[in-house]
Formats: sequence, structure tokens, C-alpha cells
Amino acid sequence: MSEAAGPGLAPTAPQGAPDSRARRALHGLLWNYGSSLATVVLQLGYSACTSRMVSPAAFGAFATASAVTAVVGYFSNSGIATCLLTAERLSRQLVALALRVAGVCGVLCFLGAQGVAFGVGFLWDMPELEPMVRLIGFQFLSLPAGLAAVAALHHCGRTPQVARLQLAGHVTAAVVSLVLLVAGRSPLALAACAPTSSAVLLLGALWLLRRENLPDGSRPPVRGLVNASGFFSGFSLAQYAVISAPLWLAGRLGASAAGHYSRASMFTGVPVTVLAQGIGLTTTPVLAADRGRSRQAVADVLCLGSAIAFIGFGALAGVGPAALNLLLGPGWETAAALVPLLAAGAALTLLSSVGDSVNQARDDRRSLVVTQAWATAAVALALTVVVARQSLTLLAAAAVIGPLACHVAQLVRWRVQGVVAVRPVLRVHAVHLAAGATLALAGHWGAVAGGGPLRGLLLGGAAAFLVLACALPLRRRLPLHSVAVRHGLLPRPSWSARVRSAARPARQQ
Repeated sequence: MSEAAGPGLAPTAPQGAPDSRARRALHGLLWNYGSSLATVVLQLGYSACTSRMVSPAAFGAFATASAVTAVVGYFSNSGIATCLLTAERLSRQLVALALRVAGVCGVLCFLGAQGVAFGVGFLWDMPELEPMVRLIGFQFLSLPAGLAAVAALHHCGRTPQVARLQLAGHVTAAVVSLVLLVAGRSPLALAACAPTSSAVLLLGALWLLRRENLPDGSRPPVRGLVNASGFFSGFSLAQYAVISAPLWLAGRLGASAAGHYSRASMFTGVPVTVLAQGIGLTTTPVLAADRGRSRQAVADVLCLGSAIAFIGFGALAGVGPAALNLLLGPGWETAAALVPLLAAGAALTLLSSVGDSVNQARDDRRSLVVTQAWATAAVALALTVVVARQSLTLLAAAAVIGPLACHVAQLVRWRVQGVVAVRPVLRVHAVHLAAGATLALAGHWGAVAGGGPLRGLLLGGAAAFLVLACALPLRRRLPLHSVAVRHGLLPRPSWSARVRSAARPARQQ
């Protein structure tokens, strides 16, 4: 496969010129993460307010209603957003067709949610449950089309505008819910959040799309779009099943084991979901512009994912146990002890997710199926051992083995297909893994020396920060630094520094 630079993350201008597409993609990534952080803070504040205004029984009904509608939610998008993200070129006809298909799918899911609401009244003795499911189901009238419009905007490079729009939707939904609670203190106000947020998202995204000057194109076949979206929807559902399998099996080890594992997995699962979505939304359209033919572009995306995965979750593995002990209080030491293993699994899950984005951009569905089959087989084998040994630690290890098998399968297939040079990718992983392991050891040492959760978190964080400060002079040896310099995100080293760097190997010889 050719290494010629295409419109991906590889340089498209003369040597030394910054790549505007890469700058826009990484700028959008920062906007995604900033918006996600603000949303998390908003959710924490909203939860603190509503917990004082709604009874625990109403919260239980809301949690059950959310879990029931989440199953329908996996079919609400039907992969339309992924199809738009991975399109080589957007046209007005393609976006219009995607919005129509998403609208039809949303209506079907809305009707399905209303049918489910009729059935839950017979299964659970919760008077508030049925109306809550019906109200939450209204989100499907706007959510699929909203997600499709957002995907088109991401493809057009409008990530900052989308990030602000999504945050505005969350703020509007929280305000509407709180106003309804203050007015009548009805628990149905909790269920009003999802429909309000999705409606704001759809209206804002359509308004932004009207301002885009999309080119004309031929009328795309409806059947092809439906088949592709169905494949991506089924693939996402299979991914969810494999990732959630250890959590489902935790109940066989007892209620206490399930509680500890669920708390620890949530602690590491939320950040990996946010990070994976951010990388996928910003880099998939860039790679899809030339179907991932630029080996340098693929290598740069993998380098970005490797640095975030190993360095970020390495720090979490070090200070995470103390942080979770502080958040949950006494009695949750077993959950905290699972954090390092689950953080390693989260890092590998992020890597495999980035690999899936590469294969989606290349429209290589066979590789998606094969690598997911490897992950499924590895998790199934690990869970068989867990059932035999009844070990919570082995259950956490199963969360590591699955994504590891998936990423190994991705590397093997890429080497055979010539997608990317695998040895340099492995060297990049090794450097970032070493940096993350150093942060993990420093954070763990500080947390152990601190004793209590609060002091452990402070000392662990200080130790990790000290390691970062000491390693600052070595930043140019990180592969991520080289990628940032090549795309103009960081200043290039001076001429004298380049001369000294080139002369160093000669002096060593």
C-alpha cells in the first residue's frame, strides 16, 4: 500500500508545512474533551440537587426505566452516524437520505418503547415506571436524526460547534428537569431530561447543517445505506455484549462481588468511553477521506491513541485506588484493589477502539468481524476460568484479555494487508507503556505512603506530577511529541538543536 500523503493526518503540503486537517482534527478533539468534562461536572451538580428532591423509590424507578430504554436505544441510530463519519465525501443527497432513514428508525423505536412501557407494568411493581418509560421513549423521535446530523457536522470539521451544542442540550435538559421538580416535585421530571436534550441537539444540528454548503452528488441507494447502517449497529451491539460480559458474570460470584466489580468498572469505564468517542469522532472522518490509504496518517492516529491510553490510564492505575476509596468511603477496599487491572483493560479497550475506527474508515468490515471474534473468544475462555475458580481478580483480568486479543488481531491483519508498518507501532506502544508504568508506580508509591485515602490521593498525585516534571526534558523522545511537531501543533526545534541531535549518534560511534 502506498505511503503517499493523502488528506489524512499525513502532511499534504510541502515538507515542514503544518497540516490544516490534522490541526483541525486535534483542535476538535480538545473541544470534545472540554465539553465532556463540563458535562461530567454538570451531571454531578444535577445529581446532587435531584437527590435532595426525589425519593429513593423514584430514583429506583428512573434507573430501571433508563436501563429498559437503553436496550431500545442501541437500535435507535442503526449505524447511520457511523456511515456518515466514514463516508469519503458528503453530499446534500447523502445527508438528506441519512436524515430520512434515521427519522423512520426513530419513529419505529419510539413505538417500540411505548410497547415496552405497556409490558413493564406487569413485570415490576412500580407505579411510576410505565409513565417514565413512555416519556423517555419520546427521545427517539429526535435522537437518531440528531446523531446523524451531528455526524455530518463532525465530517465537515464543525466539532467545536457540535461540542457547544451538546453542552447546551445538557444544560437545557437539567434546567427543565429542575424547574419541573420545583414546580410539582414529580419524579417524571427526571425522565424529561432525555427528550429535552435530544430535541435541542436535533434542532441545533439542523440549523448548523443549513449553513453548510454541501456539494451536490448522485442519489445514493437506500438499500446500501440501510445495509451498512445495520452492520455497524449490530457490530456496536456485539461490542457492548463482549465488554459487559464480565459485569454480567459478576453476579454469579455473589451480590457483594457484583457490587465491588460494578463500582470499579464504572470508575474506569466512564473515562474510556469519553476518550474513545472523542478520538473516533474527530479522526474517523480524516482517515475516511482517503479510505485510510496513508500509512503515516494511520500511524499518527495510533500514536495519539497509544499515548492517551497508556499514559492516561497509567496515571489512573496509580492514584485510582486511593481516589475510589475516597469517593466510596470505608468498606470498598476490594473495589479499589481492582482499579489497576481494570485501568489496564481500559487502556487496551481504547487502543482497540481506535483500531476499529481505522478499519471503519477503510470500510474493512471483514477485519471488524474477525478482530471482534478474537475478542469474543478470548473473553469467553477467560470467563470459563472465572466460573471454575470463582475469583474476582480473574474476572477483572478478563477485561484485559478481550481488548488485548482484539488489538493483536488488528496488528496482525494490518501487517498482512500493508495498512501500517507494525514494528514502529509496537515501538510507539512500548515507549508510551513505559511512561505510563512509571506514572503508575509513582502514584502507587505515593498513595501507599500516604496511608488514608485523602492523603494517599494527594501524595500519589504529587508523586506522579513530580515524575512528569522530571521527565519534561525528555518530552522530545515521546512519539506523540514528534507527531505534534510534524503537524505544526508544537514549534519545531531550532537549527542548532537539530544539528546537535544529528551529531549525537556520530559522537557515540
